[in-house]
Amino acid sequence: MLPERAICFFIILAATLVGVVWGLIVTRRVIEAPFLYAVGMLLILCPQLYMVAGPHAWRVPTEAYWVFNIMAVLCTVALYLGYFPKPRERVSRKRLGEVWTIDPKRLYTLGFITAVVGQGAAYKYVSVANQATRGWPTYWITLSGFLIPGITLMLIAYVHKPTRLRLIPIVLFSYYPMTWIVEGGRRSATLVLPIIYILPFLLYKKKFHIPRLAIVGGLVVAFVVAYAFPTWRLAWKEHEYLQSFRDYPLTEVLANTFSENTRTPTEIGDGMIVTGARFQLGNYEYGMSIYNMLVQDFVPGTLIGYDRKDALRVGAGVSHDWVQEVYGIPVKFYTAKSGYEDVFSEFSFLGCIIFYWIGKGFRRAHDAATLRNDGRAVIFLCFFVSFPATLAYGSLVFTVIGTLPTIVYMFLAFRWCLTKQKIEYRLVNPAFVPAVPRFRGVPVRQRV
Repeated sequence: MLPERAICFFIILAATLVGVVWGLIVTRRVIEAPFLYAVGMLLILCPQLYMVAGPHAWRVPTEAYWVFNIMAVLCTVALYLGYFPKPRERVSRKRLGEVWTIDPKRLYTLGFITAVVGQGAAYKYVSVANQATRGWPTYWITLSGFLIPGITLMLIAYVHKPTRLRLIPIVLFSYYPMTWIVEGGRRSATLVLPIIYILPFLLYKKKFHIPRLAIVGGLVVAFVVAYAFPTWRLAWKEHEYLQSFRDYPLTEVLANTFSENTRTPTEIGDGMIVTGARFQLGNYEYGMSIYNMLVQDFVPGTLIGYDRKDALRVGAGVSHDWVQEVYGIPVKFYTAKSGYEDVFSEFSFLGCIIFYWIGKGFRRAHDAATLRNDGRAVIFLCFFVSFPATLAYGSLVFTVIGTLPTIVYMFLAFRWCLTKQKIEYRLVNPAFVPAVPRFRGVPVRQRV
């Protein structure tokens, strides 16, 4: 490993361990943004950064390596600064006495209907996926994305009022997402689904704790998922599970993945090359990529024609040919994406400010959910709790644009399933309470 790259690697590894250890000290923090973000760094960024700093140093130019890693450090510090300080904004007494409460019956009904739509679209997508790559398959897979939010709403309602009748549909609807893991070997589903299912219990069951040993074991399993599942995936589609383990033992898969002889480019390495090329050319997007993504996902090419749809795009579009012109190294557009590369592509190093507001937003949502039982914050976290974890290895722009239908659906849930209630409070006497929790600078009051 090159000395200068080794120093940068250990700096990012130290920043990663800050978030991981912070979550392990109090295990209820495993659903909070710094821990989830650090887990994404630990599983994806750090191993691939090690490869680029050592065995694959030949692939990434020095300039691209430094630009990307400086951006990663800035974004990490910004997210921590946004989340760790306690909110200090003042809040009016009137607002302090307002609570958005959840109607479990309406929430479960909305979740059930949504899960039915998502399940039906998922089956439809499977039937037409091999017939075309554009048009209806895109629409069906977009609708199938509502399956998980539907299950999430049902699960929140179940935690509010547990009954066997509510639990059975949740289990049945969970079958299809489980096939994404067992048959498809999808890494994102394997890492995200456990967080989504456990979140409502951590929000509402104040005495519920996860053993540290279970979390550490889960991180080890997640590492195996991230790097071994892609190798086993093809055999799993044919239900040849044991054969895949015999043909590709775990130790052999991991050894080949991190071997000096491995010629498969890493996503992070490609992201570094793209970031370095943008820095050298100065061709920042300034929001154009967001517009192009909106055109890609929401303009129906089957109705207006694909040539006309392509003409609506601006700038360089979705091509990275200009990257090869800078360094002479080809990269794949969809595998070169990460949150760092995304925000740098838009606003250069100032893009780290976006990470600050992400941290601050998730802190406010968590405080509202846990300190005030705000139904809006609870639903928001159940939909987007995994978002911080994807920043290290997924496209921020693609994630936000792709979840626009989910965001609209979330506001529908706010409108139909929540009720604003006035609650009378009395001040807690600090003399009798050793540690008075505070929300936005105002002592939290207890219900009369």
